[in-house]
Amino acid sequence: IEFGSAVTSFSQPQTEPQLQARIDHKVSDKSQLSARYLFADPREQFGGANLGLPGFTTSEKNRFQNFLISETHVFTPSLTNELRLSYNRLAFAFPLDPPNPLGLTLPNLTIAGVNNVTGSNYNIGIQTNLPQGRVANNYVIQDTLTHVRSNHTFRFGFDLLKQRSRQFAPITERGALTYNAGGGFTGLANYVDDFGGAGPATGSANRDFGSPRYYPFLFRQAYFAQDRWRARESLTLTLGVRYENFGNPINTLRTAAFAGLFNIDPVTLNGPYSQPSRVKDDNNNFAPTIGLAYSPKFNSGLLGALFGEAKTVVRGGYQIGYDSFFNNIASNAASSSPNLISTQIVSSVTTANPRGLGGLSTLLPTAARPLTPRDGQTLAAANLVNPYYQRWSFGVQRELPGQLMLDASYVGSKGTKLFVSEEVNPQVPVNQRITPAGFTGSLTCTPGTAGCLITGRLDNLAGVRNIRSNSGSSSYHAGQLQLSRRFSKGLAVNGSYTWSKMIDNASEIFATTNTNLSGSQFATIPFPLGGERNERAVSLFDRTHRAAITYVWDVPFMREQRGLLGQVAGGWQLSGVTAFESGVPYTVFNGEDSNNVGGNNDRPDFNPRGQKGVRAVPNATSPTGYVNPDANNAPIDPATARYIGIRGGTGRTGTTGRNTERTKGINNFDFTVQKRFRVTESVGLQFRAEFFNAFNHPQYGNISVSPFVPTTNNSGPSANVFTSPAGRFLQPQFSDGGGRVVRYLMKLTF
Repeated sequence: IEFGSAVTSFSQPQTEPQLQARIDHKVSDKSQLSARYLFADPREQFGGANLGLPGFTTSEKNRFQNFLISETHVFTPSLTNELRLSYNRLAFAFPLDPPNPLGLTLPNLTIAGVNNVTGSNYNIGIQTNLPQGRVANNYVIQDTLTHVRSNHTFRFGFDLLKQRSRQFAPITERGALTYNAGGGFTGLANYVDDFGGAGPATGSANRDFGSPRYYPFLFRQAYFAQDRWRARESLTLTLGVRYENFGNPINTLRTAAFAGLFNIDPVTLNGPYSQPSRVKDDNNNFAPTIGLAYSPKFNSGLLGALFGEAKTVVRGGYQIGYDSFFNNIASNAASSSPNLISTQIVSSVTTANPRGLGGLSTLLPTAARPLTPRDGQTLAAANLVNPYYQRWSFGVQRELPGQLMLDASYVGSKGTKLFVSEEVNPQVPVNQRITPAGFTGSLTCTPGTAGCLITGRLDNLAGVRNIRSNSGSSSYHAGQLQLSRRFSKGLAVNGSYTWSKMIDNASEIFATTNTNLSGSQFATIPFPLGGERNERAVSLFDRTHRAAITYVWDVPFMREQRGLLGQVAGGWQLSGVTAFESGVPYTVFNGEDSNNVGGNNDRPDFNPRGQKGVRAVPNATSPTGYVNPDANNAPIDPATARYIGIRGGTGRTGTTGRNTERTKGINNFDFTVQKRFRVTESVGLQFRAEFFNAFNHPQYGNISVSPFVPTTNNSGPSANVFTSPAGRFLQPQFSDGGGRVVRYLMKLTF
């Protein structure tokens, strides 16, 4: 059978009707009532499944509604109250709605050797993670009472939120079939004849069992008190405290919390891993705030020249705040053992079955297999608490002649007990595995093979334990400088520069191990084995330098637009944003498991004296023991390479740190041209042209600079010593941060 690649164009229509309504009503001289309703209904025809075979696409259907009613009441000139009642409904849906009805029941099919244009296996059918979606109903009551007494302004209030949600977690509900080569036949031939095959990967039939639906619920409550004290005419102090209790939506699951290690019965293999559990409530989140503002008045001398008379403000402050739990943590746990059981039938080649299991399509599991302690789990730590941050700042703002304002400040923050993912039961060498006394099974079998009851991990009877914990930490320090010109005579300009450093030991709770710009969340040395300290490095979010200029210019010619010439030459406005920013940090990986703890997150050796961007890969036939894949695999002296690969199984960890490389920086110009036409005294027409990345500069960040065109490759440079394709190792030109986009808009006002 002859094969070829067919590239088909799909139009991708998107619609988003929006509605906004507002009414204000003066009930009396002391009472003002306001109500607002917002509605948006974005739809995307191909927003669900990846584009593949025609007929096997799905949509994305979202709907957002918000209703707010507020009442402001003046009891006395010194006592006022604002009450806000709101309802917010968020609905995200990725339904199973393919044009071809076969997609409603067809398992996802993967056929080895049948590849798409990117070289990966081509999938037939709808993605296994569909359908999925979530609906959140939020009921909010907020109230703030303000009382002015002498030189104090007191504010007291509360913020109560009840959230009722319904979520549909992504599980392999329809099943998945994988056909591989075996018995001298290709994967396609085995698919045609319905044999599973066996190699080099394994054919299989698998399906998940468990309810994808769960109903996270939370009651979030916050109470605050604040005193704004004008101690002097030139000095104001702000003191406040806030108490927050966020609730914990993950506790709506049967099994929410990690039960720990080394608690499995060595004979029955029973243990708390399969029992109901919950995360302990966090009830002590108190957050103080302190701030000051000082505006000196010097009308003469050196201090007068430096500070001016009430033309300078010195500000400082310190605050503690807390982060909330979010439902994605619960969603991951809902699709994890024991809340879900993934059941797989593996095809293998034997003398009796040289092509693997026959009739693979009829072997999709119809019932869940028994739960075992070897099943992987993605749960929350039983003592998971709300992360908290400390923020502080000090700055000086000075009014200058010519409508100018200069602002210089230092800001800092520290994040503590941040959310991270930890593999708390990593693979370890044989001499580090802990097996309880009384276990009678084999200790020499190969983990993962039929009949083998050990896992080769720290707890030798337990499987993968990816646990959401509070082991993250961060720090941020920045100097900020801003010079702005107030809008005057048709011109406003703002220029700002930030010099900063952000450090953390993990930048994201949800791991993306195959995307360099996301950084590998699971450490090259697992945290339980001492990796937490080794992972502390420049954050994914660090941008050492950032400069931005924004401007708006109302062109002064013929603003009245009288006559034909006035209609053409008048009513123009130019505005824009120009940004320069340091590149995104990313990590270089080794590509083989050199430290014997599993996974591909190991890092190579780092040679600070080696040539930048050059790698050396171990090769037994090379006279130097190493080759350079980017130079036609020519022998290379490892002393000349920046990154030196380490063979898998050596039991050694490389010396390369986390986020040692950066992409190229951003150099982006956006601007807008706007023309206003005065049709009549009460009717106007506005035409607007927006240019994103106007000069089409190459951009290498992980977020597109063009908001209406997503990047085609935002994973950053290929950075794997063993597996990066020849000529692509650390080469930025293969990344895409978004090209030029021009958008036209027209608006009629009346």
